[in-house]
Amino acid sequence: MVIQPFVSIIVNNYNYDHFLADAIESALNQTYPHVETIVVDDGSTDRSREIIASYGTQIIPILKTNGGQASALNAGYAASRGEIILLLDADDLFLSNKVSEVVKLFELQSGIDWIFTESAPVEPKDLIDTDLQSIIQNVLNDGSQDIPQKIDFRRNIKNAELPRFTPSTSNLCFSRAFLERLFPLPEVKGLSGLAICDTYLNLLAAGLGTGYVTKRNLGIFRLHSENLYTTQETYKKRSLSGEILITTAYWIHANFPEFRKMSRKLLSKGLGRYSTGSYRSEECEKLARNYLDQSSFLETFEIKLATLYCSLKLRLQDWSKKA
Repeated sequence: MVIQPFVSIIVNNYNYDHFLADAIESALNQTYPHVETIVVDDGSTDRSREIIASYGTQIIPILKTNGGQASALNAGYAASRGEIILLLDADDLFLSNKVSEVVKLFELQSGIDWIFTESAPVEPKDLIDTDLQSIIQNVLNDGSQDIPQKIDFRRNIKNAELPRFTPSTSNLCFSRAFLERLFPLPEVKGLSGLAICDTYLNLLAAGLGTGYVTKRNLGIFRLHSENLYTTQETYKKRSLSGEILITTAYWIHANFPEFRKMSRKLLSKGLGRYSTGSYRSEECEKLARNYLDQSSFLETFEIKLATLYCSLKLRLQDWSKKA
């Protein structure tokens, strides 16, 4: 008799009461039987906690003060029991076969550390023209075939090569044994609340372990006005990505010094983007200064030169658009 692995889905939520129930339902309605759903509310001020309470014992609720996404994931991970752990942002959804497909991929080969999946993006106008369940069914019925690709990118990360296969939070799936190397995450909130987020997780996953990447859509990614990655104007988006890259660089440097070359590259890109953005973060700037204070003269020179190049490149792009 084959014992199927137990799976934890960690839903992280902050003020997404208008999306939260859909995310929870998608986690509860999995075809795979051995699943627990942990819903972490990161200090919401809307109706999120009423929605969470309405599910009673169907979910494991964690209600905490606001501390940013990393702190929410830490709380969810600490409460989880699964051998396999899936992350889900409260504005996204899983298809009903998500967990079963992920478990199959983990069982393809022993010792696999992570699985990266894809999600179908849905525009707000699509949700007006078509109901959500119909959209989900259309994605489920998509007959496109995908051959999962096994990835070993560890040497590439050490050489500061950025991967092109790393997705957003709701597409990240890990073995518990592997996450023990990454958790607890540094609890840095930043102005965005996302200073430590999927960037930190997926880069370290690619650098420390091996996994499978599938291009098959196993979820729904909502594009909406509150989505910081997809809908903010250019200069706010640069500030956001700059803060994330700088914070990620600092904590990778602090916790995983073997990726020093990668962290220098991330810091340079982050400072370049941050310098052309529209808001400032004292905490972020302090991390950048601390990183440089711990660097040699040659490392600092390399970082500042790469930062200048990145900044000039972005400003030239801005000027060309205005011309």
